[in-house]
Amino acid sequence: MSFQRLLAGTGITAVVAATLVAGAAPATAVEALTATPIATPISSLVVPPTSYPSQPLLPTVPDDPTDASIARGVTPYDEIAPFLNSLMATSDRISAQVVGQSTLGRDIHLVTLTAKESPDQTAKQKAFRELIKADPDAAAKNRPLQNQYKVPIWFNGNIHGNEWEGTDGILDYIEYLATAPWPEVRDLLQDYRFYFTVTNNPDGRALGQRANADGFDINRDMITGATPESRIVRDLSSVIQPTFFIDLHGYTNVLQIEPCGPPHGENYEYDLFLPHAYAAALEIEQAVVDANIPGNTYLDRATGQVTQTNTGNIRIPYRDIRSGWDDWPPIFTPQYVAYQGAITNTVELPLGRTNNQQTNQANSKVNIEVAGVVIETAVDYVADHAEALLANQIEIFRRGTAGEPLRVTPADVDPASVPAPNEWAEIWDETDVYSAEFPRAYVIPVDETQRSVTDAATLVDQLIANGVEVSRAAGDFTAGGVDYAAGSYVVDMHQPLRGMANVLLADGSDISDRVPDMYDISAWSLALLWGADVDAVGSTTDGPLDVVLESVAEAAPTGSVPAQGSYLELATSGVAEYQAVNALLDAGIPVSAFEDGSVILGPDSASYAAASDVADEFGVAFTASDGSRLAGEESTGLDELTVAYSGSQDERISLGKLGFDDLRQVTSANLTSGQVQLDDVDVLWIGANLSFNAGQAAGRTEVADYLATGKGVAGKGTAIATFANTFGLVTSTATQGTSGSNGIVSVENPDGGLLSTYPQDTAFVYPAVWYTGLGANAVVEQRYATDGTFISGHWAATQAGRSIADAAGQASVVSAESAAGSKVLMFGTSLNFRTHPVGGFSQMARGLFWAGTEGAEVPAP
Repeated sequence: MSFQRLLAGTGITAVVAATLVAGAAPATAVEALTATPIATPISSLVVPPTSYPSQPLLPTVPDDPTDASIARGVTPYDEIAPFLNSLMATSDRISAQVVGQSTLGRDIHLVTLTAKESPDQTAKQKAFRELIKADPDAAAKNRPLQNQYKVPIWFNGNIHGNEWEGTDGILDYIEYLATAPWPEVRDLLQDYRFYFTVTNNPDGRALGQRANADGFDINRDMITGATPESRIVRDLSSVIQPTFFIDLHGYTNVLQIEPCGPPHGENYEYDLFLPHAYAAALEIEQAVVDANIPGNTYLDRATGQVTQTNTGNIRIPYRDIRSGWDDWPPIFTPQYVAYQGAITNTVELPLGRTNNQQTNQANSKVNIEVAGVVIETAVDYVADHAEALLANQIEIFRRGTAGEPLRVTPADVDPASVPAPNEWAEIWDETDVYSAEFPRAYVIPVDETQRSVTDAATLVDQLIANGVEVSRAAGDFTAGGVDYAAGSYVVDMHQPLRGMANVLLADGSDISDRVPDMYDISAWSLALLWGADVDAVGSTTDGPLDVVLESVAEAAPTGSVPAQGSYLELATSGVAEYQAVNALLDAGIPVSAFEDGSVILGPDSASYAAASDVADEFGVAFTASDGSRLAGEESTGLDELTVAYSGSQDERISLGKLGFDDLRQVTSANLTSGQVQLDDVDVLWIGANLSFNAGQAAGRTEVADYLATGKGVAGKGTAIATFANTFGLVTSTATQGTSGSNGIVSVENPDGGLLSTYPQDTAFVYPAVWYTGLGANAVVEQRYATDGTFISGHWAATQAGRSIADAAGQASVVSAESAAGSKVLMFGTSLNFRTHPVGGFSQMARGLFWAGTEGAEVPAP
């Protein structure tokens, strides 16, 4: 397969592909993307082999002298596959498979170490694993399972590309298990399966950057799945179903091992998770201290300072960082994998990057040695506690399947009152106590009461991809006093991954008053942010819903086209509809939009054929029309837009997911130099500041000339307000919520406004921005709700004038038209933050088409 073919469908352009082949950094100025799916199903590449060993010859790549690993003194990417191939050529204990590709097409490997297994033995292990999740009651009583199940242990390396040494520690341990004298490793390999994702971010490893090649932090992407690298971990987590998982990172000046401090994720069975997570961290601490590795660092707990004197301590956040290093959001890999019933730890290796290559290489040697101690001790911990760890996993699934209320450990619990390991109880206090109440079910309607049937289907597919069990109602039913139609989707919360289901669908909590600061985002509800209406029904202790439920493996088809010969109308309620519109425009089909946002196609055969195609591809439903609206209502022909944008990968990828396939990144520098021009740009998106200093007059003139032609602009935050003020489009004062404040807010959409036709009453902010002091030409399209403004998250009240109360009732979205005819739309919400709030994408597209140039109109009958 050619390299370009390998990249097909990844959103990576030929320009970027060529830079990888040449060993250079990827280009970012000009990108061309096609519509990519919002929800991606579990990959077939993660399917495990039917027996062990399984030793295909792994593809190799040419030497890359520019690989940043070389200067760091660690293993470059191009040496990994040859090393694994050499081990497989001499050892029958090691298996390897390619479980996916990175953004730039590099293979990502899963390596498995275990004793030889016949197909029957492997099938038995699979049956055991499935029984643990599907029928935990039976698994707990199954004597052969208890005696013969190979407890799975999983190490993930190098999710942050320039945190290299976890990979090298993993490779060393793989070599040990594969080549050590058999009696030395026999018990381990007969009783366990060891899994290693050697490097989860090979592009970042080679490029020497934290993010993947698209600029995303993979370790912030676990519930969104915007990156192929995070989706590999997501998919493997349900296939491996680890009992113990460690994610190897760096660098925090001293070895740091979770568990975390508060706030703790509300949906964990924390009474089962914390004891072993903390005890394992303590054992690793002791092992590293005893190893006394030259050059390693230690923590002086009295002062909080790092020292090279062996103090007997490393840093354990649960004990040593009681705020600001938390396990609240499920976006981090260990916090996500924990919902599979695993005990998980993030490990931060100690010694970081400097400007001195010799020092960097010396640091690497220390880190690799420390990583080796961490891996060996973690394995020893599992071996010593395997029975208890397996029982924990089974019990987590059992509680979920039984629908028991979450068990809450009271503050200041007496250590003597809880079973060993109980070291954690000395620390546990009121700040650690978090809990959730589970509904009996979540219902996702698909009839006329649903805001967006296509967004609902996307949400269902996303839930299934994350291992959540989803069913459809076989008939009409009533729940919580609400009538639901047959075909509605139901997430019955009596399921083994009920923690995963609830963390994805619950509103979340406002923890502003409980926590002084947060490590990262504080709210993420797919039910509130992905565009679909979702209802929580009942309590987990209620009986089952009075309806037959049929399990589904994917959302049912939603696309349809009426009989040929009529005009075709489409209500643009969701992301899929805008993907379809862009596909139609790309095919040269005239599309007109009415003021309510709905669109219409002509009755010609070309339009019908194209509509049939997009109905199949995107699941959109057209309705028949006589076209009379074209004569009686105002409509505008839509144009196939060339979009120039300022901003980051958030802009580029979200625009690409909407199907805008002619994108140009603009900065003050490339506009000033003439590298990028706006002559043939149809609309401008401001996702980050686009301002010009005194020496950048040419760039400012380029923008002014663009606006003088009457072309429009949309954007977000304070950046779009500054731009609009600077270029005289609309006057406003943009106020930003306190630094770091983020979460889900309630919003109100005035009747007749741009966003009122398919309204969404919630949005994500990081932080919120609101617009006051508006010019006479401004129209408020959306406001932050006056009551119940903040639903969930963390909004610190640390600065006057920037609190929740200050935002309440203020304008969150503003439109205007300048004297020159340029339309401008300003979003104060973070509608595409890390490409997660998918419901905001359709608002983004609506704004771009509203502000963009006009195209061919569909003729009236």
